[in-house]
Parts: sequence; C-alpha cells; structure tokens
Amino acid sequence: MDEKVYYAALNKCFNGNWKTARSLIRHFGSAKAVFSAGRRELSLLLPGMDSAVQQLTSAGLQEDAADEMDYYRREGMQVLCINDEDYPYRLAETPDAPLVLFVKGRRKLSGARLLAIVGTRHCTQYSKKYCDRIAEYMSSLKVKPVIVSGMAYGVDTWAHQSALRYGLDTIAVTATGLDTVYPSSNRNLAGQIVERGAIVTEYWRDTPAYPSNFISRNRIIAGLCDATVVVESRIHGGSLITARAAFNYDRQVFAFPGKLEDECYEGCNLLIAESIACLARSAAHIGTELGWIPEAGGDGDAGRQSRFASLSPQKQEILRVLRRGGEMDAAMIAASCAYNISNVSYLLLEMELEGLVKHVSANKYLYL
Repeated sequence: MDEKVYYAALNKCFNGNWKTARSLIRHFGSAKAVFSAGRRELSLLLPGMDSAVQQLTSAGLQEDAADEMDYYRREGMQVLCINDEDYPYRLAETPDAPLVLFVKGRRKLSGARLLAIVGTRHCTQYSKKYCDRIAEYMSSLKVKPVIVSGMAYGVDTWAHQSALRYGLDTIAVTATGLDTVYPSSNRNLAGQIVERGAIVTEYWRDTPAYPSNFISRNRIIAGLCDATVVVESRIHGGSLITARAAFNYDRQVFAFPGKLEDECYEGCNLLIAESIACLARSAAHIGTELGWIPEAGGDGDAGRQSRFASLSPQKQEILRVLRRGGEMDAAMIAASCAYNISNVSYLLLEMELEGLVKHVSANKYLYL
C-alpha cells in the first residue's frame, strides 16, 4: 500500500493526539512500519491506549484508509501528508498539525500571504463591513493575500464572500468530510470557493458536523495563516479559540474593539485586554502592521478610488472637507458640510474604524 494510506490510518486512529502519532513514525521510521510492529511493543509504547493498539494490529483500519484514498483519487481531490512538498509549511510548523489533509480545489495551501478572518455566527452589519473593508484593502496590494475562514454561518461566510467579491482567492477549512457542505445553505458558496481557492479538512468522508470538530478545525485555520483577524466575537465565541491558537503559534492576532457593554464584542475586547490581540483600527492598520502596504502609484491608488466611490455621499463629502481643511473637529466638519453634528460624529466614528480618517486630538480628525 501507498505510504499515504498509513498516514491517513494513523491520523484517524490518533485524531486529537497527533503528537503521539508523530512520535510513533519517528520511532519506527515510517508510517507503514508502525502497522508492522507487534502488539507487545506497541503496548509498551502506548500504555493505557488499548483501543489504539487494537486498531494498529488489525487490518480493518488499513483497509478503510485504502478505500478512503481510492475515493479521493476517483473524485480528483488531493491528499496531502505532512511530509509532502505541497503540505502547507506554516501549518507543518505547528505541534498539533494533522498528519493528513484532504483538499478540494486547485489553490495551493501555501503562498506569500495568508490571512484568517473569523468571528461570530450571528454577525452584525459592523462585522460584515469590516470583512468588506479588509478584502478591499487586501485586493489593492500587488501581492494579494489569500483569505482563510471556516465556511460556517455568519462572519465565516461573509469573509469568503468578501474575498470573492474583491477578486481574492479564499480557502475554507471545514469541520466535516469533503462530501458534506455545512451549512447546506453554503452549497453555492462552496462551489465558488473551489473555483477560486480550496476547501480543506482533516476529516474522512461521511464525517458529520460534530461540535468538537469545529473546535479542532480552528487550530488549522490559525496554523495556515500569517495572521488572524477577529472582526466580532462574544465572550465564548469559537473565534477566541482560533485567536489563542494563532497566538500560541507566534502568529499575529488582531481584533476590532467594541463598546464595553456590547455583548457582540466582549470576546474581542477580552483578547485585546489580555494582550493576545492587537487592537485593529482599520484594514489599513492591519496591513501596515503586517508590512502589507500598497505600492505608491500602483494598485493601491486604484483601490483607494474604488473605495471612495463605494462610500455614501455623506462620507464622501466629509472626506472632501477634511482633505481641503486638514485637522478639523466634528463641529467644523458639520458646519462645512451643513450636516447635523450628531450625525457627523457618528459617521466619523465609523470612518475611523474603516481606516478613512484618523482621530488625532481634542476631537479633531485627519484625512488618511
């Protein structure tokens, strides 16, 4: 049998205990050699793991893994082992990387820049706007990042859609087998992702959406990427698991802040308070922190013009006033635009979070 079969069998046997699987491969020299070992030797190496020893010394697991490999070959999907050249190198560096990944789509899982965008399932208009702004900014770069998320309800779905709208490749890491689309309402989105990116999982076909699988898949989202952005999260949101995994992998983490009394942003505020995440002021701020900056006179200028055209007439007028007048406070802007000052103050807060203006001092704002 192909060595991939034995890797897949080990991944299935030790799902959640990849360190043990790796140590066995190192001890015996190959994945295939693990299955050739005797029961006595395996029992000594795996004390208290009788079920695993039973699976390793019987033919059933190997046969199931061989059938699984045949299925992916027939369907034209990829099977990447951790020692393969195409296995994502960022993920391979993590201590709990899966031995095997199953991939549907043409997009390679490594690249110059990969960015995770995650958040709550019940997202607000703010988080949707942040996803759009991030994708818009990233699309202005000469080296365009790949957007990674989990294709679940809410922010995940919006992150993928935003990436596709702005012409970016996107990768979805799922908590099911590749023969299942969860949620089913994302079936069309899944097809678009396959065309412009890839869908990835560590789970065999016919694996349903167990709650524990979502927790496990979050580490893969974090491990694939240079950085993770949490656009919105409650205090017990799954995106906090992704953020903490990224932090433990020594990757950069960003979170958009919210009002202290806003439950939708309690998780983001907590990540910032615990110094796990950097406070994200805007998409441009995230890009600057990562060193992903548009080249002068290049795609960035076109991206800025496109972004300006997409703004509301009120925001466009505020930007024109600030561009002409330099530092101005809300009252001065309201007088120049003939707008209500409370409405201007609200718009300025939105525009600051969107990276359009900068709050400098004494309620004064500056055009960016």
